[in-house]
Amino acid sequence: MTGMSGFGVSARSSRLGRLFRQPTSLQRKLLLLSISAIVALLSHILFLLFLPSDLKWTSSPDYVKFYEPVAQTLASGGGFFLASRPALLYPCGIPIMYAATFRAADTLHIARSTGLRILEALLLTLTSVLVSLLALLILSWRVALVASAMWSTYPFHLWLTKQPDSTSVFSLLLLFAVLLFVRWSTDGRRCVQYGCLVGLILGIAALIKPIAIALPVIFAGLACVCVIPCRPRQRALFSFCTVVAYLLPISPWEVWAREVSGHWIPLCTNGPNVLIDGLTLGTVRGVKPVWMPQNVRALTQDAVEHYKDLKTTGSIANFLIAKMREEPRAVAQLLLIKAARSWYGSESHAFEKWVVVIQLLYLPFVIFGVREMSRGDRQRTNFLLIVAAIVLYFWAMTTFTALPELRYLVPAMSFVMIIAAVAFDTLAINCFQRLSSARQRALLSGQPRFGSV
Repeated sequence: MTGMSGFGVSARSSRLGRLFRQPTSLQRKLLLLSISAIVALLSHILFLLFLPSDLKWTSSPDYVKFYEPVAQTLASGGGFFLASRPALLYPCGIPIMYAATFRAADTLHIARSTGLRILEALLLTLTSVLVSLLALLILSWRVALVASAMWSTYPFHLWLTKQPDSTSVFSLLLLFAVLLFVRWSTDGRRCVQYGCLVGLILGIAALIKPIAIALPVIFAGLACVCVIPCRPRQRALFSFCTVVAYLLPISPWEVWAREVSGHWIPLCTNGPNVLIDGLTLGTVRGVKPVWMPQNVRALTQDAVEHYKDLKTTGSIANFLIAKMREEPRAVAQLLLIKAARSWYGSESHAFEKWVVVIQLLYLPFVIFGVREMSRGDRQRTNFLLIVAAIVLYFWAMTTFTALPELRYLVPAMSFVMIIAAVAFDTLAINCFQRLSSARQRALLSGQPRFGSV
């Protein structure tokens, strides 16, 4: 009787084992990706349905003042112009995407706002599918599903999809670039092909958000640091191809901007505005003031008083260097405040306490996931390096060059969700194994009584 019971437990365990294995066929992988897409789309729809009507469409000032009018001019065949002047304040990527959306909406005889809604839903769905694909390269299908679901339901990602925003398309390109890098790092072959593809994608990403301007350097560094089964020459060739290919998509834009403006620009002309906004944190922008020590407040107020003189990157750098010599403590405190606020801050400073609470809910799972992945094989260790490099890059760019807002770090959170999903998967397996062992012990301990009857 005991033997038959043990056989039944073993049979159930084997069936469960088959259920939780890595997918071995294309059909299973397609099913996984389909589930990821459905969960993402449903999350987006439900979020919009339950969102208060007055919050469902809150266009940013950048969209109203720049992206929409430039996209309308492009859609009508007028070129990159805003009020008859070259539209160089931001790169050309977003206006091109919105112009294509407007043309498609006009062709389908639907409202352009509806076209933008469909675009955001499509981008959210595609990013969730890419999260699944990336997790499948190095982890199990269970982790891939959990990571995709966590990214699809991440509140601050969903918040940005309720309006026209560049975060989703930028996340899509960033995920695609990392996916190709991870695929190349598995065997180190075809370094030229993968390097060119990664560089092209990063170049397009830079035309979407200028914050990506130095990402090719990060990927070139990762090619040197990660454990990849190839020679140093192949790593160097990958890095070289990445940097060269990165320049290809942005070169036409840079040349045109040089012709119409008379000077070279680093992707756009809005750089000084971003820098001065970061330097005057809590003084000019925002509905509610940001808490900071008195000496830091004096530093930001001094920047406001010299606002007319701080119109170029060089003038802002000189001002900051001078302040570092005079008041190094105040500058250091300002950077620390910005570094902390990068994880929860917003331009309006609204609901930031709740943002902190929600962010902290993810933190234990991320820490546990890092510990589990650090014990894994070469690919998992490489992935940890990749995620660390990307998160630190966006964190540093936000801290040193821009307003400390969470939206700049949201694209990097797509990779953090994969690490958090590892924690969920490990905890679920441990819980299941304990329950299964307890049930088996209970069955075995009960057999003598059944036998005596």
